[in-house]
Amino acid sequence: MDNLTNIPENHFYAHRREDENRENWQPLIHHLKNTADKAREFGKDANVEDLAYIAGLIHDLGKYSKEFQKRLEGGRRVDHSTAGALELKTLLQGTPQEIFSTLLAYPIMGHHSGLMDYGNESDLEGKTICARLKNTLPDYSAYQRELNLTNLTFPKQLHIRIPKKKRANIGFSLSFLIRMIYSALVDADFQETETYMQFAKPRGGYIDIPTLANKFNSYIHQFENPSSDLNRKRTETLKACIEKAKEKPGFFKLTVPTGGGKTLASMAFALNHAKKYDLQRVIYIIPYTTIIEQNAEVFKQILGEENVLEHHSNFDWEGKKREAEENPDDLTNSAYAKLKLASENWDIPIVVTTNVQFFESLFANKSSHCRKLHNIARSVLIFDEAQMLPREYMRPTMAALWELVTNYNASAVFCTATQPNLEQFLPEEIQPIELAPNPLDLFDFYKRVEVKNLGELTDEDLLMRLNNDNQALCILNTRRHASGLYKSLKGDGNYHLSTLMCPAHRKAKLAEIRARLETGKTCRVVSTTVMEAGIDVDFPVGYRALTGLDSINQAAGRVNREMKRGVCNLFIFEPKSDYVKRNPTYVKQAIEVTRMVLRNFATQPISVPAISAYFEYLYNLQDPNISFDYKQIMACFENIEGKFKFETAAHLFQIIENVTETVIIPYNKTALDLIEELKFTLYPSSTLRKLQPYTVSIYQSEFDALSSKGVILTIAEKYAVLNPENFNEYYHLETGLLVPTDTGGEAIFFDN
Repeated sequence: MDNLTNIPENHFYAHRREDENRENWQPLIHHLKNTADKAREFGKDANVEDLAYIAGLIHDLGKYSKEFQKRLEGGRRVDHSTAGALELKTLLQGTPQEIFSTLLAYPIMGHHSGLMDYGNESDLEGKTICARLKNTLPDYSAYQRELNLTNLTFPKQLHIRIPKKKRANIGFSLSFLIRMIYSALVDADFQETETYMQFAKPRGGYIDIPTLANKFNSYIHQFENPSSDLNRKRTETLKACIEKAKEKPGFFKLTVPTGGGKTLASMAFALNHAKKYDLQRVIYIIPYTTIIEQNAEVFKQILGEENVLEHHSNFDWEGKKREAEENPDDLTNSAYAKLKLASENWDIPIVVTTNVQFFESLFANKSSHCRKLHNIARSVLIFDEAQMLPREYMRPTMAALWELVTNYNASAVFCTATQPNLEQFLPEEIQPIELAPNPLDLFDFYKRVEVKNLGELTDEDLLMRLNNDNQALCILNTRRHASGLYKSLKGDGNYHLSTLMCPAHRKAKLAEIRARLETGKTCRVVSTTVMEAGIDVDFPVGYRALTGLDSINQAAGRVNREMKRGVCNLFIFEPKSDYVKRNPTYVKQAIEVTRMVLRNFATQPISVPAISAYFEYLYNLQDPNISFDYKQIMACFENIEGKFKFETAAHLFQIIENVTETVIIPYNKTALDLIEELKFTLYPSSTLRKLQPYTVSIYQSEFDALSSKGVILTIAEKYAVLNPENFNEYYHLETGLLVPTDTGGEAIFFDN
């Protein structure tokens, strides 16, 4: 496809570097052609390369106006993003390809400001597609000197399939196609601009998936001849997953009890599956930021640190703050602003991220969040602890996963010891393939904990039990309860863990805890749910405040983990405590359902039948059309003519409703040095990633309370730091960040 004519003597420019002469400015036609080529390359895995190319070629047509060229020299702001969409609408109106003018309007018009709502024909002002198309634009017709749009070639058909018995989802499928085009365009625009503005080198250069698969297989060869029954069973699961990697891409599930080696087994499947079917990457999705470091560290040790990216909300600096601060029309500086976006585009073989980061990216509308979407195509998606998928958003999230698997060549693995019935949210013809060899037998083999219900328990009774145990784990539902109970423990060897401790602090404490457990020393831990999933510890006895059965099962996984003590006890209880004020509605529901299951499965509350019953009861509590899409996200994408509500859906889709703020903690000398580096670096992204282990996320009200005390420093007007001078007063080396108690932030705090 060649749409270029001779470049005239009077050049039009896309960008300029500060303090450089005009002859070094970037010709606009070069930017458009380079962006189009990159967008086409980026769109290949998602089968949107032709449409991505067209979007890239015309996304900046508005820069052909004299007004924009003056803007490069300091003139007034100019709308340059509407012109391409308007020209496409005029070109295709009344033709069989007219639908493409609607589909491409979203990415072209939103490549700075974000995917917007379509609106309606009565819109005269605002940010909708309809309103923007009515804007009076500067004359940009000079583009015809360099581009001939009549030669554009549109695909004869769209490469998307619709569920057989759910034709109504065609609108959602079209909206997802738009997202993929948008992702390819904005990532191409970003990288092309980066290349010119910073003389940036090409990205990539990572080890390919086949090489990583071979490297992983060499590593697990050490498990070929296990010496214990436990390791033999883990190896059996591992080999079963490698064998099932030959299955065609689609939906899978791995149902393995806690301690059954599912982390290595799931990655073994993913890499071998990706190798066989030429998939591009493995994305490991975890419900908690608190265990990302642990899992990512395992993968880094095996596959190489340079091939594994950790990406989670603690350092999602491109999020709400930045979106509000950046002005997309400030085009003199916008290229530099774009380069400051800290979001990764996930062009790396192994990504470890959270449910929040993954799913909110799928429904986001801002370019900074959406750049990664085209790199999710042709990936293996592993959902660790799949029971933690967001219940209130189950219908849109599962619809998105169906799109990724069916239309964008991904595979999805639901990996957990407590498998929810996710099939009910997929088309009837979809039946995920089980990777584990006989989950019922695995649960019988891994039975190592007896769950005993103590009923109501006061803090005094609980403390008496804990103080009488040499080694014990107690997991409570709130930070306030955990902190208060910990302070009342007697003797030495007592520990507290919560999300108010930065990851480096928790890691250090966990090392101490493991050492004491292994040597038989006194070790009592009172923790929030931060200890629950994925933390490799082995206690002889556990206590768990009543909660959902899935969480109880996770707590049981920290007791007798290595099966060296026969059968141990996990005591569950209903707290009677001044520290416990109230639980959120969804937690109350989970507790009530657990009570029902405990009555019906008193002898085997941790079993496949009990877990199945728990999720069946839980999913039937409310009207499924409301409880699984309670924000009505799907309604934003019902229109089959492409009149969607991207911006509305993005605002509605918030897995964590409460606004949080990230505070950098000057925990040690390394953190202090990095904080100093952050003050002066021109490229903060690298420094921020190094600072991840030294951060704490807190509620907005808690952040405001700390700020009012004058203990928060702000670097570059973006990054909040606990003042090192106030460290000893506001950060405790046993319990972490000290937050004022009257902020209303003492409820359950999930580590997403």
